[in-house]
Amino acid sequence: MALYHNTRSRKRNGLNSPNRTVKLKCLQVNLQHSRVATSNLTQIIQQYNKDIVFVQEPYIVHNRVAGFHKGLKILTHGEGRIRAAILINNNEVDAITITQGSHEDAILTEIKYKGISLFRASIYMPINRGINIDLNTMENILQYTIGEGLLLAIDSNARSKL
Repeated sequence: MALYHNTRSRKRNGLNSPNRTVKLKCLQVNLQHSRVATSNLTQIIQQYNKDIVFVQEPYIVHNRVAGFHKGLKILTHGEGRIRAAILINNNEVDAITITQGSHEDAILTEIKYKGISLFRASIYMPINRGINIDLNTMENILQYTIGEGLLLAIDSNARSKL
């Protein structure tokens, strides 16, 4: 997926300027905690020069995302089993974690790129958990980013009977 952002939205911190468009190459994937899938994703990131990757169920070693080369910025939040991450593969992209919208299953970041501020979230919704917890997470993210550019990359487990 290629992400285009037009800056005609409300200005935040004076970063966004009118009539400017930026392009970031993005990808979303659920790795199902697989080391092989992680290795394949690493090759895809390098081969296709992806800027941002939204990951659900990353490969974990000792509660940390593992298996990626050291040049990637890996953003996660929480102390438990991490099931959502955002990978940054572009040194021009500055990203910070927004703790108000983040936990083990959700990571909200503010990304600054070429003078533009954007919000991005990677969210994992477990199949065996009631949806109200995840809806509350999304509501918190929407309230925090109200009026701003926001992209939600979600593994919603739509087949769940819950």
